[in-house]
Amino acid sequence: MTLNGNSATNPALITTFKLLLNERRFGSQLELVTALSSHGFNITQTRVSRLLIKLGAIKIRNHRNDFIYKLPGEQDIPRVKQAIDSVVLDIKHNNAQIIIKTIVGGGRLITKIIETMDETSGVLACIGSDNTILVIPTDIANVKQVYRNVIKYLNIRYTMASA
Repeated sequence: MTLNGNSATNPALITTFKLLLNERRFGSQLELVTALSSHGFNITQTRVSRLLIKLGAIKIRNHRNDFIYKLPGEQDIPRVKQAIDSVVLDIKHNNAQIIIKTIVGGGRLITKIIETMDETSGVLACIGSDNTILVIPTDIANVKQVYRNVIKYLNIRYTMASA
C-alpha cells in the first residue's frame, strides 16, 4: 500500500516520521526518504526537509560524534511564567499581524511555545528570528482576540503588552 506522502499535514506520515526519528538514528535526509519509502510513503528529500523544520528537529552529535536528527522533547519547552516574562520584551499588533520582541536568543524559544497552541487559538503560523517573532492570525478580523490568546497562553503580564 502506498500512502500519499506529499502532504505535510498527512497524520500517518507525521506519526511515522516522528516514530522513525525517535527509534532510529538518521544522519541524512536521504536516509529518512528511504526509511519513509519502506513504510509506504512516496516522499522527496525536499518534503523531508520541510517536515524536519515543521517538527523542530535539530541535528546533534551523538555519542559516536556523528551528526543525527533528533526531535525536541516536550520537556525542552519551559512553561514557567517567570522565565517567559524575562524573555518577552514587548508584544504588539497592527490589526493584521502580531509582533513579539524578545531578548537576543529568545525568539526561537517563544516561537516553539506558540507553535504548541491549538488551532482554535487563531494562530495560522509564526516565524521567529533570534529576537523577533511574527505571528500570523488565521483571520485578521480576529487579530485582537488572537493577540489576547497569545498573551494568555504565554502567561505574560498584560500590562507589559500594548492593547
